[in-house]
Amino acid sequence: MLQQEFLRLALYVASQGSATFEGERLVCSLGEGQRRISTHLAMGAGQSLETLLRMAKLRGVPVRDAYPVARSAFESFLNASYLLGESDEVASRAIRYIDYAAWKHFNRKRGSGEFSLEIGSDANPHVTLAEKFPEFSEKGKGNWTNLDVPSRIRKVGEIVGRRAASRLLAADFLIYSLSSEIIHGSPFGVSYFLSAHQTGEKTTDGFRAATVCQLEEILIGVLHAGCGYLAAFFGQQDMQAPLKAEEKLFNRLLKLSTKPASGFPSAS
Repeated sequence: MLQQEFLRLALYVASQGSATFEGERLVCSLGEGQRRISTHLAMGAGQSLETLLRMAKLRGVPVRDAYPVARSAFESFLNASYLLGESDEVASRAIRYIDYAAWKHFNRKRGSGEFSLEIGSDANPHVTLAEKFPEFSEKGKGNWTNLDVPSRIRKVGEIVGRRAASRLLAADFLIYSLSSEIIHGSPFGVSYFLSAHQTGEKTTDGFRAATVCQLEEILIGVLHAGCGYLAAFFGQQDMQAPLKAEEKLFNRLLKLSTKPASGFPSAS
C-alpha cells in the first residue's frame, strides 16, 4: 500500500502539477508525448496492482486467475518505464498506435482455412492504411514497437538506469514465462498451478496452502515491477528525495519477501 502511495505521487506530478516531497519540489520535465502515454500505462498498472491486493486473500483454485493480472501489471509498468526514457518521437508513435489499433480492430481477419472470420467497417482499408496510418503500413511495422520484452528492459537500463532495469528484470524472470503458460492454457501451466508447490501428502488443505506460495511469488514479482517504474520515473527526472525513498521501500519489501514464514505472527 505504501508503494501505491508513491505511485500516486508520481501520477500526480505527471498529470496534475508540481508537488513537494521531503522538502524537494517535484516538477515533471517529460516531453508531452512521454508524459501522456507513460502516465496512462502506469495508471493501468496501478489498477491491476490494486486488483492483486484484493486477490491476496484468495486460496485454492481462484489463485490461478491472479497470473494474468500480474502479467498485465508487469508489462504496463515495463512499457511505461521504457517510454519514459525513449524520445518523444517514440512516445508519439505509441500514441498514434492507439488510433491505428482501434481502426484495425474493426478491419481484420482471423482464422485458418474455412474456419476464419473477417470483419470490416472501412470500404477502402488499403487506402485508409496508406493515407491515415502510413507508419504502420509496411510489413513488420504494425506494432507500436518492434522491441521484445528483454530488449525493452535493456533499453531502460541504458537510458534510465540500472536500478530500474534490474527491478524490471527480476519481475520479468518471476512472472513472464510462467504467466504465459497459464494464460495460454498450456499443459505445463495447468500442471504447475495444480501440483508444482505440493510436497508430501496431496490433500485439499495442502493444495490451498501451496497457492499461498504462488501468491507470494506473484506479489514479489509485481513489487519489483512497480519499484522499477518508480525508479525510472524519479530517476529519469533526477528527483532525489523520492528516489531515495523508493530505494528504502524496495529494500524493506525485499527483506520481507525473503523472511521465513516463522518470522511472521500467526494469522487469527
